[in-house]
Amino acid sequence: MATVYTKAIVYFNGNLLTEESTVTVKRESGQNDVETVAKGWAGVSPGAPKTKITVKNAVPSADFELDPGKFITNTQEAEISIFAAGRTLTAIGFVSDDNFTHGVGSAAELEFNFSTGPTAWV
Repeated sequence: MATVYTKAIVYFNGNLLTEESTVTVKRESGQNDVETVAKGWAGVSPGAPKTKITVKNAVPSADFELDPGKFITNTQEAEISIFAAGRTLTAIGFVSDDNFTHGVGSAAELEFNFSTGPTAWV
């Protein structure tokens, strides 16, 4: 029997990103390696956990669906929600940067990176 796999749906400040083509969620513990002379690698010490979310959007010729510039320039807080696998990950954080790409034989894309604290799929 074949398995049906999930798709992800992304909302930014309550608006569905209909042009979203990829989303990546990277959760990091922030832990630090502890090394000692006698043991070498001795373990870890707790750090500052964080989540980094990258969203890539196709760009229609009429206009950008989302222009993250004002969030970058003004360090403006935003909310992102991702629905996948019957769960939701919602975070309030900041857009750190964006990147527009276009080339021969490829779709125009706008990618942005979002940073926040620890998150959980609920």
